[in-house]
Formats: sequence, C-alpha cells, structure tokens
Amino acid sequence: MKFKVHNYYHPEDAFATIAEWEQIAKQFLDLEKQGFDTRGGVIDDNHNLVQLINKWFKYQLYVETQRYDLLTQKNVLDFIEDFVNHRVWQLRGEFNELLGDALIDEVKVAFFYSRGDMEPYVLLDDTFVGSLYGTTEHKVVSMHWTTPQGLKNIESAINTQDPYAISTFTKQWKQFFRPQSTTLVKLEGNLRGAFKSDVKSIPTDKGNKAVNMYRLAYPGRQSNMCLDVDHCTGGATSLWNELIIKPTRILGYKDIKRYE
Repeated sequence: MKFKVHNYYHPEDAFATIAEWEQIAKQFLDLEKQGFDTRGGVIDDNHNLVQLINKWFKYQLYVETQRYDLLTQKNVLDFIEDFVNHRVWQLRGEFNELLGDALIDEVKVAFFYSRGDMEPYVLLDDTFVGSLYGTTEHKVVSMHWTTPQGLKNIESAINTQDPYAISTFTKQWKQFFRPQSTTLVKLEGNLRGAFKSDVKSIPTDKGNKAVNMYRLAYPGRQSNMCLDVDHCTGGATSLWNELIIKPTRILGYKDIKRYE
C-alpha cells in the first residue's frame, strides 16, 4: 500500500551496480564513436541511443525536469555526456573508502536531482542491509516526527504487513524543519541503515529508501555510516542522527506544539 509522501517515489529500476554502470557507459561510448551522443543538450537521432536514455534516465529527463524549475532537459543530457565520459569512472575511487571493499561492488546506485545538481544515491535494499549488518531483521527503537495523518498511514502499513522505510532518529540537536510535523511517534522496526547525521534519504517505488552518497562522509574524515547502532550518536554536525527503518510496531506517540 502506498501513501502520499513529502518526496516523490523514485524508481528502483533506475539503480544499477557500479560495474553495471560502467557497462552502460561503454554502450554510450560505442555510440559516441559512431557520432551519436547528447552533446549540446540534444539527443542525436539514433534508435539505440534513445533506447539507452529511456531505459536509464527517463525519470530524470521526463519527470524530474517537470518538478524542479532549475533542472532542464539540457541539464540532464549534459549530465549523461559528462557521466559516461568521466564521472562513472571515478565512482569506485570516490566512494570505496566510505563503503569499503565488502559493499562497493554490491551496492546499487542511481543519479537524481538534488539542490542544483544530479547527485548519486545508494539503494538501501536487502543486499545493502544484509551485507552491512548481517541481517535484514535487526530490531531497533527510534523516534519519528510526522503528522496525525502520517501516523495513521504508518499504522495502516504495519497492520497490512506492507511497511515502507521511513527516516527516524534517536538523537536530535536541531528542531525538525517541517512545522506541520507535530506528532512524535516512538517506533520499533527493522533497521535499513544507521547514520550519525542526516543523509538526505529519498523513497523508492518498492518501499525502500536511498541515501545521498555525498553524505556518507562525516566530520573528521570519518564514515557517516554506523555499524554499531547503540553508539550511533555523533553530534559533530549538530543536526540529528538518521536511522532508516521499516516499522513493525508503534510503541507510543504524543502531540507537541513546537512552533507557537
């Protein structure tokens, strides 16, 4: 069961492993050798090129450009050109230290609009969670700011055994940024990812979340990822930690008037 969320659902079929992205880039480069590419923000008239773009970048090209004033179709096509010629080939070196050898070849990555640019997101699917924590059913207790309707949606998802991943926290240093979210709910759930600081997560169309890979680093040249959830309380960013979970039980809630 899907509920309306603050962000839009991002398609999981836009994600691929880094090795798969390298192979995709090679297909673009083969077409480039034949004179077909996206330079100048224009799609050259070639069936194979159009198919490749529609398979891997249609959401960004046709959906995100309609949602964000600063993102144009030319921006997306320019990104594709830069990506296949340069960016994809630096992904391993850029993120291997943060993800580690055990994850770098297994994680699935996609590229979506974020604050003026196309940025990489890593999918918190069962492969990611199982590799990082050894199980997909590690129970945690955390807190979540929501609206009264949002609380009903969570309760309904739990009752229908169709939970979707949400962002929660255990430590908060800064006031939450949505004034309408006045319901603080305490939840038990299966951990999907734990981070010392906000990772700018986005929901997917299969009930998972993906996190911005540029937020995997943490002050002091540390990783933002927490392997030990009991000690995932770093306050160097003075924001809040982020525990992404799929809720299994509501333990309690209260309404708090914070903005009066």
